[in-house]
Amino acid sequence: MKCVVTGGAGDIGAAILQSFASRGYNPIGIDINAEAATRVSRELARYADEVSFIVADLATDAGIAKVAAQLPPDIDVFVHAAGINAVGKFERLSLERQRAVINLNLLAPMLLTKALLEHGRLPAHSSLVFVSSLSHFVSYPGASAYAASKDGLAAYARNVSVALADLPVHVTTVYPGATRTAHAHRYSPDNSRERRRMRPEVLADAIFEGVQTRQHQLIPGFGNRLAAFVGKHSPKLTERIMRKTIFDKLGERQFY
Repeated sequence: MKCVVTGGAGDIGAAILQSFASRGYNPIGIDINAEAATRVSRELARYADEVSFIVADLATDAGIAKVAAQLPPDIDVFVHAAGINAVGKFERLSLERQRAVINLNLLAPMLLTKALLEHGRLPAHSSLVFVSSLSHFVSYPGASAYAASKDGLAAYARNVSVALADLPVHVTTVYPGATRTAHAHRYSPDNSRERRRMRPEVLADAIFEGVQTRQHQLIPGFGNRLAAFVGKHSPKLTERIMRKTIFDKLGERQFY
C-alpha cells in the first residue's frame, strides 16, 4: 500500500507519513526542502522498507509537472497537507507572498488531483485527503489569503467528492485547529499557549483513523469541534474572539 503526502518533510506531513508507515504503508513524501526530506526519510526507514521523496516546489508549474511525472501508479492514499501562510495587515502584506499562499495551498492540490485522475494513479477505493483549516468555521483575521485558500480547498474537496463517488474514490476533508508545529509558532503573534495546541502525532493518527473509517469531514479534537459548532451557529462571536486573540495583537508586524 502507498501513502503520498505533500509537505511530507514538515511537522504535520512527516507525522502523517509516520502514522501510515507504522501501519504497513509505503510512505512517499513531496516537499521543497531536500535536507528535511532526507532527515524524515531516515526516520521513516524504521517503519517501512520502501521510503521515497520527491523534492519539488508545488507553488510553481515546473514543480507540479515534476511531481506529476514521478508519482507512482496505484496510490492508496494521497494527502494534500502542504501549506504556507502570510500573516499581517492584508493591505501591507507582500502581494507576491499572498499569491504563493494561494498557489501552494489551493491551486497545487487542484492541479495534482487533476494529474492523479488524468493518469489513472488512483485505483478504486483509494482515498484523497485535503487538509483545510478550522478557520473555515471560525475565520482567521490577519491571514486572509490563507483563510481564502483553505475555504477554497474545502469547497473543491466537497465537489470532487461528489464527482468521484462512482469511481469510487473516497474524499476526506480535515479541519485542524492550531497544531504544535514550527509552522504555527512562526506565524502566530502570541505563542503563550503553545503547549495547549494539538501535537502533530495526534492529528496524524486522527487522519489515519478518518481514512480507515471513510469519514467525509474530520475535525480532530473536542475543543476544535466545539469551536466549529460555535463558529457555524454564532459566527459573530468567533469573529470577535479571533480578532482579539490574533488580529489585535499583530500591530504592524508581518510573518512570512
